[in-house]
Amino acid sequence: MKHFSPGLSDSIACVIEDPPQCQHCDSSSHVAGGLCVGCLLKAGLDPDDECAPETLVSALAEVNLPDKNWRLGNYEILEEIGRGGMGVIYRARQRHSRRIVAVKRVLGYHADSHETLARFRREAQAAASLDHPNILPIHEVSESEDGLPFFSMKFASGGSLQEVGPALRNEPRQCVALVAKISRAVQYAHGKGILHRDLKPGNILLDGAGEPFVSDFGLAKWLDTTSDLTRTLTIFGTPGYIAPEQASGAAAQLKPAADIYSLGAILFDLLAGRPPFLGSHALSVIRQAAESPAPKLRSLSQIADRDLETICAHCLEREPSARYQTGHDLAEDLERWLEGRPILARPVSSPVKVWRWARRGPVLAGSLAACLVLLSAAVFRQLQNYEMKSRLREQTVARQSIGVLPFLDLDEAAADNETAASLGKALARTFENIGPAGVVFLRDIPNSFAGGGSAEDLRAAGKSGRTRTVLTGTTRRTAAGRRIVIRLMDAATGELLFSQPLKDDFLSGGDAQTILEAGKSIYSLLSAEEFKSVTAAAQDPGLANEQTRDLIIAGRDLAFRYNANDYDHAIICFEKAIAIEPSSAIAHAYLSAALSSRIHYANSPGFLERAEREARTALSLRPNLPEAHRAMAVIYQQRDPHRALEEHFRTIEYGGLDYRTAYVIGGAYQNFGRPDRALRWLELARRWEVRRGETDSRIGDCWADLADDSKAEESYSRAADLHPEMPYGWLGICRLKLLAGQFNDARQLWTKRLAPLRHFSEVQQMQAQIEFFARDFPRARELYSELKQADPAGGGLFYGSISYESAFDRMQTEAASPPALEALRARIETRRQVTPQTSDVLYQLAADESIAGEIDAAILHLSGALEAGWLDYRSALLDPRFDNIAKDSRFAAIISKAKAQIATLQATVFSRSKAQNIAFNSERR
Repeated sequence: MKHFSPGLSDSIACVIEDPPQCQHCDSSSHVAGGLCVGCLLKAGLDPDDECAPETLVSALAEVNLPDKNWRLGNYEILEEIGRGGMGVIYRARQRHSRRIVAVKRVLGYHADSHETLARFRREAQAAASLDHPNILPIHEVSESEDGLPFFSMKFASGGSLQEVGPALRNEPRQCVALVAKISRAVQYAHGKGILHRDLKPGNILLDGAGEPFVSDFGLAKWLDTTSDLTRTLTIFGTPGYIAPEQASGAAAQLKPAADIYSLGAILFDLLAGRPPFLGSHALSVIRQAAESPAPKLRSLSQIADRDLETICAHCLEREPSARYQTGHDLAEDLERWLEGRPILARPVSSPVKVWRWARRGPVLAGSLAACLVLLSAAVFRQLQNYEMKSRLREQTVARQSIGVLPFLDLDEAAADNETAASLGKALARTFENIGPAGVVFLRDIPNSFAGGGSAEDLRAAGKSGRTRTVLTGTTRRTAAGRRIVIRLMDAATGELLFSQPLKDDFLSGGDAQTILEAGKSIYSLLSAEEFKSVTAAAQDPGLANEQTRDLIIAGRDLAFRYNANDYDHAIICFEKAIAIEPSSAIAHAYLSAALSSRIHYANSPGFLERAEREARTALSLRPNLPEAHRAMAVIYQQRDPHRALEEHFRTIEYGGLDYRTAYVIGGAYQNFGRPDRALRWLELARRWEVRRGETDSRIGDCWADLADDSKAEESYSRAADLHPEMPYGWLGICRLKLLAGQFNDARQLWTKRLAPLRHFSEVQQMQAQIEFFARDFPRARELYSELKQADPAGGGLFYGSISYESAFDRMQTEAASPPALEALRARIETRRQVTPQTSDVLYQLAADESIAGEIDAAILHLSGALEAGWLDYRSALLDPRFDNIAKDSRFAAIISKAKAQIATLQATVFSRSKAQNIAFNSERR
């Protein structure tokens, strides 16, 4: 049981210590003399003690019971829990409902004090008129039999903020949440026209669940009245928590801002462990509050941040008009802080501080102002010219500033901030010797902008750094050393303005001449009024001519539809553009790309030869044209993949990273047998996707190469869900079932999901491959016949690298047909003479040699395919073309080696993923 000190307050919150213990049995006691009720009765009823009755009577006479009547109206009084100058508070039980309540009654000796009785009734009236979840509710207002008023209210068992404040001191969020609720309650009271005037931690009660309640409206004032009682009361409230105007001004002039001050003092106390002002007596505290600004919260509290300090300072302003004007405004800012949003209050600015100081000392302020005016007039003329020059220079620097983005490390497919920072510093030093220009490091830009970005990204970067241009670049290792290429782009349009390779030793200052030349070239661009003269449209006549520009754009859009008919129409558009403007490098480059892509639908050597001629023409016209390097990469893709990868890198170096290039580089690394690196590039491609899910099927292929079928199926399923009109996700899932030997499941999936998309040639190839691997040769022959009729030389680029001719040869040898075998050997001989050393082609050659019975040659070329990057050993185990070597121990050794390589790659992917997670978590901390 708690003991409440009488005389400190009328609030039921004044718990100060536990009651004393009985001297005889150590139980708690409220009886005078230190005896508990049990020991007293035992002494009085002891028949062996002749003096017992006298002892009992004597002891009872000494008991000091201020209230002898232990029933008050409808309430059974249980114990006294508080006593103040005006009233006494009991813990009581309502007789019929049996609920525990608190009852407050006027002290008996105030029965003749009209002011005290009026104030008590005023408190009851004020509290009873308020119905809010965080205002202590009044149950009943009545009078006792002797005519003294009393009222009952909710019993708050959790104590007050004065008691629990020390426990909350290291929990700023709980403190703020409590004060926000109190502010809402005070705002409600203000809305009902009631000003509390005595808000302090002791008057904020808590229930068992920690919910706060505003109590003790003994000093409450109706905002719209000026009664005699209000004017005659001399009680100011509690020093340290009352507003300065409350202690010095008339009560009738008080506004809601007075309670706002008290709320700020409560919050300050909870966070700092003391009220804003301390003194040896009440007048000292009141004088400090009136004459001095409140101390900074963070000077007394280590847990408060700048926003909480600003909120407290805004509440504790000496001028009422400078505080929050309503409890709602204060609660709103507190809730904003809890939610991590910016608060609305702002720290007092320096001009406002000066103005307030001037109001307190107008004579001194006027003298200083006069001196400043005279001094300003004297200095103005001297500074005017200098200021104009400085402003002109600042405008020039701002106009000629460069925003530096992270570079892209092409070896790691990751951001390279170190090189970007080094280059930016080197350029800044160079500009100091050339003219006014600035270098801004865009540190807040995410690493996904490494190497550049879309036009929208570059506009955002330029806006962030307030720069007209954006600089970025790439780094990579080559046989000749580290290669660094920088690119300067127009931040408004994203167009390329300048690009140049640099030597690696510029980082150590060894390539000063190259940096100087690059700096001069860049500075000349920055000085230009407009960039039209150096953009691609100005440099390429095909884009400068309106007629050819329309043809080029139309052809490019057709090529992005990825089907044979649209490629044919795109080729026609580019040919017409070249006929009009033969020197258009971009038109030649786009024509080359369209011809190369058309090969996927009709494997014609003539297309590839012509594509190479067009690409070389484009490079001769503009050696650094990104589109020309991209076209060359496509040409080299089959016959020299490493040269193709070099061209892709040059595409990024001169044109920046985009979705298509990142996607193709990912595919190149996959063909090299490096699905671990392929995944890095494909993840970059995903950031650039215009349509979500376009990259997922290729990512699924990488996971399938790593024999992680669960992750592969997850990626394939996402591709199928996001693009049900495309077959690639379902093709991947069907392939997984095929590799697992689940031929019936693969057939059912094909029928249910892929049959409606059979207009895609890949869908028909998958159906034929299912039957071929399942060794249903009659059905496979029918399906491959249809495919071969449409494209006699096709099929080698699909899963399993099964050309239509190769499949027919295997099925023909099943029937032991010599003419087919002779044709097969002739084709093998031709292929040996012209075959590039790529994994797909070596694998197809090994399959053909196995069909022909050339066992040693088949083993040799299959081993070469593995060295070149082939990893799909599961297809080889199912492929009927390898039946002649399937039982050869060398074939088994090749399969085992492929499995070992995959295990090594799996470990690499796992290690990198773990390192990225550690770095990510470190950044978050």
